[in-house]
Amino acid sequence: MKRIIKVRDFAPAIQTKDLWGSLVNIPAPGKWIYLSFHRFAACPFCNLRTNELIQNYALFQNHNVEIVSLWPSDKENLLRFVGKEKPPFLMVSDKGKSIYKAYGVTESSFTGMIKLLLYPLLIVKALKFKPKKVIIDTDPNLMPANFLIGPDGVIRMAHYGKHFGDHPKIESILSKIKQLNNNIYENILDTTFNDHVILPDCSE
Repeated sequence: MKRIIKVRDFAPAIQTKDLWGSLVNIPAPGKWIYLSFHRFAACPFCNLRTNELIQNYALFQNHNVEIVSLWPSDKENLLRFVGKEKPPFLMVSDKGKSIYKAYGVTESSFTGMIKLLLYPLLIVKALKFKPKKVIIDTDPNLMPANFLIGPDGVIRMAHYGKHFGDHPKIESILSKIKQLNNNIYENILDTTFNDHVILPDCSE
């Protein structure tokens, strides 16, 4: 039975290193984590998304969010097709797909390409990131997925792609984080005021 990660689930732990040897520990106390699961290194839709994340990285940082980009491709192909963009965030090669399986990112369907026909503008944008020679070093029909993990290690957003280029909009992710942060702040205020003890006036 396929594993599905849902909102309010605890995030499966990840302990590994990225392409450049930096430690990756998830969950990360005190920090939001945005996990972006991609299809393969030469995928034009994945590289389009990577470019979007690079362009908006400062906004994520302003919201205390660290991006972790995961790929089922090997290190060599990642450096060749994605590394040249010089992403400022963590990139992980999960060739054995152990992390993919832990998060239930195993959906493989040719309909992912068919459904893309409903998004011609997305196709046009992605073609700009299509390499001259496409090397497919993993399942070509693998679907993408995205997860937002709170500082408490709880899943706050779970998005399983319905087609090869299906990722939530950057604005919706940041808006979700802002909303959740506001809720946390309001809860802290409520707790503070509820715990406040009013002493009787003894001056009379």
